[in-house]
Amino acid sequence: MTFALQIIVTGLVTGSIYMLIALGVTLLFGIMRVVNFVHGELCMLSAFAVYYVSVLWGMPFLVGVAAAILFSAIVAVLCQKLLFKPLNYDILTCFILGVGASFAIRSATWAVVGPEPVAIPPTFPGVFVWNGVYVAKQRVFAAVLCSVLAIALAVFLRYTRPGRAMRAVEQDREAALLMGINPESVYVTVFVISAMLAAVGGAMLGTLFGADPEMGADPLLKSFIIVQIGGMGSILGTVIAGLAIGLSDSVTGTVFGGELAFIFDFAILMIFLIVRPRGLFGYDV
Repeated sequence: MTFALQIIVTGLVTGSIYMLIALGVTLLFGIMRVVNFVHGELCMLSAFAVYYVSVLWGMPFLVGVAAAILFSAIVAVLCQKLLFKPLNYDILTCFILGVGASFAIRSATWAVVGPEPVAIPPTFPGVFVWNGVYVAKQRVFAAVLCSVLAIALAVFLRYTRPGRAMRAVEQDREAALLMGINPESVYVTVFVISAMLAAVGGAMLGTLFGADPEMGADPLLKSFIIVQIGGMGSILGTVIAGLAIGLSDSVTGTVFGGELAFIFDFAILMIFLIVRPRGLFGYDV
């Protein structure tokens, strides 16, 4: 029982981070119908921003996270203005261009920081022990922070004026425009919020697993799997699917090895694509 609880807790903690990153993907698709392939690289850039600010420059960890959020938001807005907006947010063209931009950012990071991974010391060293279950304090901090941000996003979308404007553009862009809502300003807000979620998720991954130029690929693929299973554009579906994928990775990684975790994730995705292509709560694919 203790062993099973250890697997479950580890899976939920990891799943909460992937959930937060995937929320940025589903937010972009739900409101703009854009698949942003640069999203994973924002996680990677954020991890390195935390490393440089907090480790090399000796600033507090939260200052490093704030710098990562600011840097990711700037990169996201530049992508929105220079890459996606000129293409009129066409889903296929933006997808292809996003792939190219992702490789360009990754290659540039290789050239600047080198291929070697770097470690980010935990902000909260030590472990919690509960009934024989050991959980690192840094993992608990990451899970709590990601959960709080997910709840804050749901509250923001439902109860604030910018959030209601975003939902209005999602439902009917032309009608929202007639009601005085500027879709372009909404799109900028969506990109900034998506980048913030990626930045925090990338910072948390960096403190747990280190930072390296290739680290953006895994959370990006996980995010696509989570969003498709939960349903494109569904916040609730993304939360449920993110925690479920975290549990799946924890179980398969413990029983069969970490190399097979992605195989099981894609197997679950293929089952959903066959049985329920729209995902748990999303749109038809």
